[in-house]
Amino acid sequence: MQSILNNCEPRKDIIEGSFNPEIFTASISQVASAYSGRGSAIDSIYTDAEAFFREATFPTEGLCRVVRDVMGRLNGDSSKPAIHRLETAFGGGKTHTLIALTHLGYRGTEIAEAAADVIDSNLLQPAGSVDVVAIACDEMPVFVPSGDKVLAHTLWGEMALKLGGENFYKGSCGTTPKSVRSSYVSS
Repeated sequence: MQSILNNCEPRKDIIEGSFNPEIFTASISQVASAYSGRGSAIDSIYTDAEAFFREATFPTEGLCRVVRDVMGRLNGDSSKPAIHRLETAFGGGKTHTLIALTHLGYRGTEIAEAAADVIDSNLLQPAGSVDVVAIACDEMPVFVPSGDKVLAHTLWGEMALKLGGENFYKGSCGTTPKSVRSSYVSS
């Protein structure tokens, strides 16, 4: 049996010494913070939508299926599931799928070319037409007010606050955010 060094050719970035270990540090909160203006000034391969799709995304069937379902639901196809629960082993693509959806939700048709291997451009919404809520539950504080005076006790409450603020959370009349018709994806 030959050794792995004789059977496998290392990637070009490994050979050149330019490997970026950042490719293993995907964070949905980092991407959401970048879109909200609270992120750092430095783009990573995950916060830069075009780099993410062109350099850091392998379009697995699972990723493409979830993206097609969510984007189809946003286009009004009620035959697509409204809720997805992502269940894969560690390193199985849950966060990657959520980041892909975050970029497509915020940027939509603007990044159609970069995301062409993942989704048909006809299923994308125009940039800015989707309200996106990204919550990293492992980073969500317990019993800390999210609004001026509102304490969300559940994930659904946190989503309502992020979608429409305190009035929407409290259920008062007002504008219903457009993404209420959309999908919910959980890992």
